[in-house]
Amino acid sequence: MLSNKRISLLKNIVLQFLIISAFVRVAFFIWSFSNIDSPVISFFKILFTGLFFDIGVISFFIFIYVIYLILLPNKLVNSIFDKIFTYFYYFLTTLIFVFSFFAEFTFWEEFQNRFNFIAVDYLIYTYEVVQNINQSYPIPLLLLIVFTFIFILFYIQKKRNAFKDTFSSILTLKHKGILALLLIIPFLYGFFINNNHAEWSKNRYENELSKAGIYSFFAAFRNNELSYTDFYLTQDIDKSFAILKKNLSSTNSEFSTEKYNIQRTIKGDSIEYKPNVIFICIESLSADFLGHFGATKNITPTLDSLYNNSVHFENLYATGTRTVRGMEAITLSIPPSPGRSVVKRKNNKNMYNIGTVFEEKGYTRAFFYGGDGYFDNMNDFFGGNGFDIVDRGRGYLFGDSFTAKRTNIENNEVTFENAWGVCDEDIYTKVIKEADKNHKNGKPFFNFIMTTSNHRPYTYPKNKIDIPSGTGRAGAVKYTDYAIGKFLKTAEKKPWFKNTVFVIMADHCASS
Repeated sequence: MLSNKRISLLKNIVLQFLIISAFVRVAFFIWSFSNIDSPVISFFKILFTGLFFDIGVISFFIFIYVIYLILLPNKLVNSIFDKIFTYFYYFLTTLIFVFSFFAEFTFWEEFQNRFNFIAVDYLIYTYEVVQNINQSYPIPLLLLIVFTFIFILFYIQKKRNAFKDTFSSILTLKHKGILALLLIIPFLYGFFINNNHAEWSKNRYENELSKAGIYSFFAAFRNNELSYTDFYLTQDIDKSFAILKKNLSSTNSEFSTEKYNIQRTIKGDSIEYKPNVIFICIESLSADFLGHFGATKNITPTLDSLYNNSVHFENLYATGTRTVRGMEAITLSIPPSPGRSVVKRKNNKNMYNIGTVFEEKGYTRAFFYGGDGYFDNMNDFFGGNGFDIVDRGRGYLFGDSFTAKRTNIENNEVTFENAWGVCDEDIYTKVIKEADKNHKNGKPFFNFIMTTSNHRPYTYPKNKIDIPSGTGRAGAVKYTDYAIGKFLKTAEKKPWFKNTVFVIMADHCASS
């Protein structure tokens, strides 16, 4: 059967995919070489495990073509229909393969991971993701490279006579019967081979290299979650609560008697003070960027100055690698939850949160976001938990299910905007306006601000700092720092400034 010319293209498609996938895996291996425990031994385990999963991937992609070869009457072989279907199938599958391999390099650069639920999740927010890609990468050049690569592969198949041989031979009934055995393979993988079967090592990089990107993508799509144990350290639950209660205990507090309950009654010993609170949640701000933690590029002069003249905390750690993980930790005071973030889950409304505490004291609560807050379900979460919403407002199209007050950032309030929203200066300007209104009405306020400028494509207004816009993370961090400084200088002139506490924290670090 393997010598029958009718399956020449089929064999070449399988070979083409396996070779390119192996090349990508080797490239990632070299990229991550310093993180591999035993490079020589691991290399061969990674290649063979990867080959096993690559076979699973290609078995799914050739499934339709195998059925086509079996069912197509021999009299239609080499017909116009046969040629159109075959060429289209080859082009489509090759396009998917090439595009996914290129996408894997950008995903690995950001997350050091094969495709997971983050990749699946991003497909929901096509506007932000497509715009981000468009603003972060030279799309025309990348498309030219992709299609050039496809043309080269097509040319190679032509030179190998893969198409000519496919159209010059027919399959006998015996050949079709043997070919039908290939249809069993995707079912075996689908029902019996889980993506975590590639995880043979204690080293996460070795496990990820052993996987296949497309296989991991559909595994994440089916499971609809990230693996908690892969991304977070765990320990005995009794030990966790014992440590937690010890760290939280104080002379003026009394714990609940329940074993797994940290609720406690705290007796106040001073006069209650009710300042305004402006909470700034900065996108992807690692401690490594600050001079206090050893940075030498001087890209955070404002934050370094504040650090030396403010209450500061050196033992705060990000609970995850996504903004929504930081948000759930900050608003709900919880560690990372298994699976999806609470921010994105159903039944996540009317929860006891930081806003509830301020509500009990008569504060207004508002969530400020420079982009469209439907992204990552942020508006639904904050709006459903007592916060007013201030964002770009285009999320109305998506049918938000909360009833909170909503204020748009209007076009005339925007000086610069990219895929993720308005620049930090613009969102701070909006915060100032809303704070002025609250002060005029005699209401203390708690404002939760989520910034966006320190996010790829790292673009911001020109002539603000000495690093050109769009050139990388360093410039975005310096602009983020600049915008905070400008915001504080503007706020300092306001009558509410002396009675306001400014809290600055990151949602997560710049690297996962």
